[in-house]
Amino acid sequence: MTDLRLEDSGTYICEITNSFGSAEVTGTLIVIEKLRVTLSPKKLKTGIGSTVILSCSISGSPGYTVRWYRNTEPIEADEFISIRGTDNETLVISSAQKIHSGAYQCFGSRKTQTVQDYAIVVLEDGTPRIISSFSEKVMNPGEPFSLMCSAKGAPPPTISWTLDDEPIQRDSGHRSNQYTASDGSTISYMNVSSPQILDGGVYRCSARNSVGTAEYQARINDRLVSVL
Repeated sequence: MTDLRLEDSGTYICEITNSFGSAEVTGTLIVIEKLRVTLSPKKLKTGIGSTVILSCSISGSPGYTVRWYRNTEPIEADEFISIRGTDNETLVISSAQKIHSGAYQCFGSRKTQTVQDYAIVVLEDGTPRIISSFSEKVMNPGEPFSLMCSAKGAPPPTISWTLDDEPIQRDSGHRSNQYTASDGSTISYMNVSSPQILDGGVYRCSARNSVGTAEYQARINDRLVSVL
């Protein structure tokens, strides 16, 4: 029998007959599907302190075991690493450190068959840094203005705004928004539509993630205040 398929599994009976009678032999055939392994993501670049999740997807007949390696050394669970899932198919690194960088392998084994896939994890200092920001300026009374602050980090930071060390309350005259750009940076705008005298002062943008914080500040004055 060639080109076996899973549905070919079953019990087979071989019957022999001649003029003196007949005899039969019963046999069982079990077709085992080949194992296939996919480890994802294939390449992960993130910051120290991030949570890293690697998923090992195995297809094929059941009865296999899963083993994990980093840089060809077996991985054991510890305070940072946990191996989860019914078949140990998920590797989770909490608060990942620089030592957790490397080549990860997932092995699937069943009797004499072993298959594997690999992934690369790169961990960098992901402390936020301000890469673009607004500058000190003097605004005319009632003239709308917009301030921009851009930061990078791993994981991508969240940006918040303060005026003279007080959080800026969002209302009809004060709106902020942020988004993540294609290069991974976080960009945030503070828009003031109808500035009053109280809107003058030191504006600070703060970029925060699980690793740390970066800040930038500059003074924005109403022209009436600056003249006085």
